[in-house]
Amino acid sequence: MEARASAQIMWTADEIAHLCYTHYSTRLPKQGKPEPDREWTLLAAVVKVNSTAGGSGDPRDKSSQVTKEVVSMGTGTKCIGLSKMRKSGQWAHQRQWA
Repeated sequence: MEARASAQIMWTADEIAHLCYTHYSTRLPKQGKPEPDREWTLLAAVVKVNSTAGGSGDPRDKSSQVTKEVVSMGTGTKCIGLSKMRKSGQWAHQRQWA
């Protein structure tokens, strides 16, 4: 029970989603994006979260800081041609931006 009390949520799903959408809309080229109100796409991202403890070293310390960074992002629903498919599933054909 004590372990639960010391665990803290340092971010919310909405904060992570907002970070990803902001990265998508401001840092990626317009080319290849769907047309608003006509098209859509899938979006996946990997977000790196770093936590630095405050001067006391206690994670509950209010001076702790959390930084979040999108390190990889991919979009699309493209399919692999039959000639390139493998039973092992080793190929992925997605548009990916870092």
